[in-house]
Amino acid sequence: MPDISILVDIADYYDISIPEIINGERKSEIMNEEERKIAKTMSDYATTEKEKIFKEMKIQSIMGVCALVLYWILHETDAYIYSDALEKLTGYCETLVSVSVIMMAAYTTGSLSKLRSRSWKFFMIENLPKPVRLIVIAVVAFCGAAMIKLALVHFFGL
Repeated sequence: MPDISILVDIADYYDISIPEIINGERKSEIMNEEERKIAKTMSDYATTEKEKIFKEMKIQSIMGVCALVLYWILHETDAYIYSDALEKLTGYCETLVSVSVIMMAAYTTGSLSKLRSRSWKFFMIENLPKPVRLIVIAVVAFCGAAMIKLALVHFFGL
């Protein structure tokens, strides 16, 4: 089954309708204009969603790599031993790496968008301005990763 974002191009190239591609059999000679518009809209939506997911994955990856590099530098130089601020920064970076991995998994599985739509309505986050929503989401993700880390340390000694 081809990706939805290329169905219109395939239909145009072979001069068949989208349902014919999906069903795997030819039923009519030419796709009508209404079907073409619907398929184009679906294709554009799928492409937009993929671009949005890719952008979020890129941001999470960059944040995770930066946190990992900073953590590695602080840990390898033992700089975190001499300063409370650097010790907290080291712990924050370690947690941020975990958060980035969890967020990338959530984006790729689509579970984040499902959770987001439910939680925004439940906690009335949808009414907040976007920058405030992003801060709330980052704090919640950080707390979630910290709880997972505490559980791993407590139960498994990791």
